Amino acid sequence: MRGKVLVVHDDVLSEEAFKDQNRLFVDAAKRMNITLDFVSNVQLYTYIDNNIVKCHETFGTYDYAIFFDKDFHLARNLEMLGVKVVNSASAIDICENKANMYQTLAKYNINIPKTVIFPMMTQFNRNKAILFLNNAIEDLGMPMIVKGWFGDYGKNVYLCNTKEELYNLVEKLNGNMLLLQEFIVEASGSDIRLFVIKNKVVAAYRRRNSGGEFRSNIALGASMDKYIPTYLDEQLAIGATKAVGCDFSIVDILKSINGPVVCEVNTSASVNHFYETCGVDIPQLLFKSIK
Repeated sequence: MRGKVLVVHDDVLSEEAFKDQNRLFVDAAKRMNITLDFVSNVQLYTYIDNNIVKCHETFGTYDYAIFFDKDFHLARNLEMLGVKVVNSASAIDICENKANMYQTLAKYNINIPKTVIFPMMTQFNRNKAILFLNNAIEDLGMPMIVKGWFGDYGKNVYLCNTKEELYNLVEKLNGNMLLLQEFIVEASGSDIRLFVIKNKVVAAYRRRNSGGEFRSNIALGASMDKYIPTYLDEQLAIGATKAVGCDFSIVDILKSINGPVVCEVNTSASVNHFYETCGVDIPQLLFKSIK
């Protein structure tokens, strides 16, 4: 296989993390005779002029771009330049906004936690919000998870143990772009992360946080170990990937007493963790799948 490939990454990615991920992509590209370039979303400058997307550089000459960033507007501009972007801008758009993501998964009958989208109030009113929240408490129970529509690494994710905590948190956040979700107690601090390419789960690991933290993010102290997914895990992850329109995805699954549910579908995540825990060369598999 030959080709010219651009890898787009988030500018906030730490230098050390970038080096490790970069090394895996470079090694795989050499083995497959691929010309590979890396660029951050900030370095990739595009603009719109008379309804045409233009660029000072020659990014339009790449065969395709592997997009490890969440900037779907940039991805769309690249597509308008004629570059095949993997994942597509539309898929990134769905997954970046968790409200859109859960609605899309529900539309395609993918199991998710019980979820309520908090209304967008032009001016926050605590009394009216409490009436709405009381309905959510009846359906979701307490404790309850509160999430922002946007956020990574466990940011903007909260656990409310009492009604008063819930009322105060929603007021503090001004009710702005929030999701309310059932708290799956048996999965607290733990989840399964699966890497899906096309119609296949190629690697999976379990994340566990033993420090009393209900979130399972590595950035918050969770450990990782290789996991052998069940048939149900695989079918759920593959179905979720198809539902949101991804060519590849990183699907987080919670193990509930009623079966596995999708916590999140990500269009980007560290491939290093899959290499460390599973020994799987994700970049090579991605190159092969796109050829």
